[in-house]
Order: sequence, then structure tokens, then C-alpha cells
Amino acid sequence: MSEDAKPSIVLYRCPTKTNYLCPCGAVARRLDALEIEYRTERVPYRRKGRPEIVELTGQSRVPVLIDGEEIVHDSKRIRQYLDWRHAPGDDDDG
Repeated sequence: MSEDAKPSIVLYRCPTKTNYLCPCGAVARRLDALEIEYRTERVPYRRKGRPEIVELTGQSRVPVLIDGEEIVHDSKRIRQYLDWRHAPGDDDDG
């Protein structure tokens, strides 16, 4: 990827600094484990300060993952999606 190109995957997450205290961190850890390049967008702790999340998903909770045209929310669903869509070794149909 060139220096000017931005990753097509975006993770909207809370401002918690560590990846071990919240569901957002569980998604970030999975992205890192799968060696997926992504951009992080931090949103405010207060749900009233998250209009972009409401616009994307109809609710104000994070994490939210944008992968091209796909919008996935809820940490468990995001991790399942990542495993399904991006896990190595599942490229051929046999």
C-alpha cells in the first residue's frame, strides 16, 4: 500500500487507550492478529457525541467496522465477520 493510500477498513471505537479493557479492543486485537491494515476513528465516551455512528448503524454503540460497503457493529459479530472474510487459508473452494 502506498504511503498516501488509506486502509479501506475503518474501526470506530471508544477512546480507551488499551486494547484490553473494552469490546473495541477485542476487535482491534483480532484485526492485528489477522494482520489487517485498518484506520482507527475514536469517538467520544458519551453516546450523545456519536452522530456518525447513529447515521451508520441506527444506534450509538461502538465498535463499528466499515469494510468497503460492509458495515458491521457489535464486537462479537465483527470478530465473526473478520474470521469469515479475512482469515487466511479459506481462499479456495476445494
